[in-house]
Amino acid sequence: MPKLTPRQFCLIILGTLIATALCACGREDVWEASSYVESSPYYDARYFTYEDGRYAFRSADAVGRTGVDVSEYQGSIDWEAAAYDGIEFAFVRIGYRGSTEGGLYADERFEENVQGAQAAGIDCGVYFFSQATSVAEAEEEAAFVLSLLAYRELEYPVVFDYEFGDGTRIAHLDRDTATACARAFCDAIEAGDYTPMLYGNAWDLDRLHMDELGDYELWLAEYDGPPVYAGRFAIWQYTANGSVAGFGSSVDLNLDLGYRPDTP
Repeated sequence: MPKLTPRQFCLIILGTLIATALCACGREDVWEASSYVESSPYYDARYFTYEDGRYAFRSADAVGRTGVDVSEYQGSIDWEAAAYDGIEFAFVRIGYRGSTEGGLYADERFEENVQGAQAAGIDCGVYFFSQATSVAEAEEEAAFVLSLLAYRELEYPVVFDYEFGDGTRIAHLDRDTATACARAFCDAIEAGDYTPMLYGNAWDLDRLHMDELGDYELWLAEYDGPPVYAGRFAIWQYTANGSVAGFGSSVDLNLDLGYRPDTP
């Protein structure tokens, strides 16, 4: 075997150390400041880090906050344990419209979850799963939400969750009507002295004229790495399989990248 030069020996040792570090991370997609990856025009992917199943964001002028979104399907939640585990905000489902028959329903654990989260020091917003097929239905949904809130104080917005899945009553809704529904809901929420917000993934958002809805903050759902969505957004939902203390099952994890409770 030929004798190694000191430089060759050093390179072998360095390569071994790097490979060991990557294996210890348990992931291949380790994002570093020196990485050149596609990213959102608003959030440089180099400022995201990933550790123990959670993303974090830190730039020269912003630090992300970690949150969850929940509904009755999570069952009973120990919010004190969640707060201790680093959860800083939560979106609680307040209700929904049936995706086939169109009835309006309150989430069975809405009161319990908001009270528990706020008592634990976790900032709260709410979301409504809409299936509105007309402006009148969107306004009906907003009135339903406001009646359930009954002037309750929230730290985060009231979110319009509009998902166009196959088999739903809005699956084939045209873009003009869908946009009008989103605006009608948000306008009514704003008139009720709450901050409105839109939620969706890129496919759902493409079903709307987003250029007509740009005055509302956006909560983006996008998985598999730092976000690349081209539009402006404030909150990023990055997984449906998060692990958080106080939960008996997996939960959606979110990163607040821009919205703050004291931001109008």
